This record gives sequence, structure tokens and C-alpha cells, in this order.
Amino acid sequence: MITFSVSKKFDVSPQAVWNIVKDINSIPRYWKGTRELHVNKVAEGIYEGVVRFAFPSKGRIRLIVDDKNRKLTFNYLSGPIKGYNIVEVKENEIISSWRVKMSLLLALAESWNAKHFKQGTEHALDRIISEAKSGIP
Repeated sequence: MITFSVSKKFDVSPQAVWNIVKDINSIPRYWKGTRELHVNKVAEGIYEGVVRFAFPSKGRIRLIVDDKNRKLTFNYLSGPIKGYNIVEVKENEIISSWRVKMSLLLALAESWNAKHFKQGTEHALDRIISEAKSGIP
């Protein structure tokens, strides 16, 4: 099981950061571990479909956009990764909290994968904050 949280402080509007985080279509732009995302809206704020990872594999995903609490939940339902990543935007901080289980083959390198996921998360949060600072939607 891989569990960790990464948080980054920012000095821009939390709504500007949230607008980037909640943009489902731009997820691969910031989260480089997600090569492609093909989802459909199934209910208000809920999207389901297929995620294609940067490594050659696919899985089923459910995304939940909670505008009221500025929280995006990635639920990895099936595939090489199962579990969740919750991204929350606070007043001056963005937090990504992971709890995922890897398939047996990937679990053999779990320590390396955990470091890789954490580093990728740090870079994703940096890209999101940088984009919010630049004012480009």
C-alpha cells in the first residue's frame, strides 16, 4: 500500500488554483502519470471512464468534483492501481493525499513507485500553482 500526502503553499487566489484542479480535461497536462483520460459525466460532479497511465497500462477511474469544499477525488477502480488521490485546495495551500494499492507486478517495486508517485505529485502541484500565478486558464 502506498500512502502519502504532499502539500504546497501558494500566494494566489485559491479559486484560481481550484479552477485548474477541477478542469477534468486538463488533468494529463498537470498529472504526467496520466497520459490520457476518457471520461463521461454520469452525475453532477461525477465522471467515470478509462485512464491511460504514462506506463503502458489502463484502468477504470471515477472523478468526483466537490466545488463546495474545493476537493477533487481520483478513485482508481480497477487496473494496475486501486485506491484514491484526493486533491484539496485550501486558502493558501494545495494538498494531495494518496492511498493506493499496486497490482502484484508493480508491488514488487513498491518503494521505488512510492518515491516516483510522490515526486510526480510534487511536480503536478508545482505546475498547477505556476499556472494559477500566470493567470492562464
